[in-house]
Amino acid sequence: MSVKKNVSFIFVSQIINTALSFITSVIVTGMLGTTGKGDLALFSNSISFIVLFLGFSISSTIPFFINSGKAKAEELLTTIIIFSIASTGLVFITLYILENTGKLHWALPDNAQSLYFKIIFTLVYFNTLIIGVLSTFLAAFKKFKAISIFTVTTQLIPAIIYSLFYFDIIAYDHENPFTVVLLITTAVSLFSVIAIAVVFAKLLPVKPVKKLIPLTLVKQFVLFSSLAYLTNIAQFFNYNLDFWVVDEYCGKSQLGVYALASQLSQMLWMLPAAIATVLYAYASSVSQEEAIKYAIRLKQVAFYGTLLLGFIGLLLAFYLIPVLYGKEFSYAFDLLKLFLLGVIPFSIPTVLINLFAARGNFKISFVIAIFVFIISTAMYFILIPRFGPRGGAIASSCAYIIASIACEIWFCKEYKVSYLNLFQIDKTIFTISGIKKIISRN
Repeated sequence: MSVKKNVSFIFVSQIINTALSFITSVIVTGMLGTTGKGDLALFSNSISFIVLFLGFSISSTIPFFINSGKAKAEELLTTIIIFSIASTGLVFITLYILENTGKLHWALPDNAQSLYFKIIFTLVYFNTLIIGVLSTFLAAFKKFKAISIFTVTTQLIPAIIYSLFYFDIIAYDHENPFTVVLLITTAVSLFSVIAIAVVFAKLLPVKPVKKLIPLTLVKQFVLFSSLAYLTNIAQFFNYNLDFWVVDEYCGKSQLGVYALASQLSQMLWMLPAAIATVLYAYASSVSQEEAIKYAIRLKQVAFYGTLLLGFIGLLLAFYLIPVLYGKEFSYAFDLLKLFLLGVIPFSIPTVLINLFAARGNFKISFVIAIFVFIISTAMYFILIPRFGPRGGAIASSCAYIIASIACEIWFCKEYKVSYLNLFQIDKTIFTISGIKKIISRN
């Protein structure tokens, strides 16, 4: 299937997912309020980090090892499943270590730290990790249509459930909405694991076997993924450390408003994310020259498309945030404007980093991530205590902009590309036929 069709499938699903996610966000935010929204942001941020930290970025290396023929898909699948089960046990142990050291609030809100919530946290971790692994296998085999249908389905279910709550068709505990939201999150993650496993079994001739990948390959796998792992850790802190710092200095209520602004701004990444997913799979299996050509074309679509969507989104947000979320969230619009200054240019590294990874060149992403990590961490701890959430939004945007500039410069130097390549476009890019031409494989 061509790049054009694959991008189309994923982009359409991203549009639908964004709409469904927006509906869910409105309802959930209304259920939780500013403080509950802050609790949920903390929980979600912690899940994302622990999946990254103890998941060892294994999904990042799957396409490269399969498309390069370095590993048999069946043996790789078995090895990763065993690893996933072992790491899940480590998550449960880690929660108890945090509790005994008085740091459990880093992962779970103060009112949700019982064994019950530890089990929920661990289960959501395992489900999230497995979903990522199986989805990456499907992407490596270019099953993008199936991935698109799956992602839409898993966004549609919570949107329907929360809509039933909104219209009072299903009663829920209004005194403890956070627990209700976590239960729904857990149930949806369970359904998603089952669904992706069924899709995987039907579409791919890859089954678990009784043999693991060779030890020499394990060492190579670890060495190869280590740079991706460290890069992803640094990038996570670059763009998510602010949540913990805002929580520490400003409290859950302001974190809730801050999290909403961040969430709305990052919806703009639906187009770059769709493009990056397809580019990653193709760039690891074609010549470098062809991969660079795809990257430039798709990067242009991602940047200008995000710029247009950002302008439209900002106009809508001015009128809709107070109406949909309530006046207590009105301040999110001011934060949103600051976030967009960095979110829009970050569409560039969203695409290019996947090109680097697909070509096995994690060093570039690693150096850039560490460089930005040092700057963003300093800015978070300087600006947030002084300026509150506004300081966090400014620091985040600066981190996005610095990463975008550094990534573009390195891309141009590494692959001998003109520094003006982003602006060397045909005017037909702004037409439907032009966009189709740009993202066509031929």
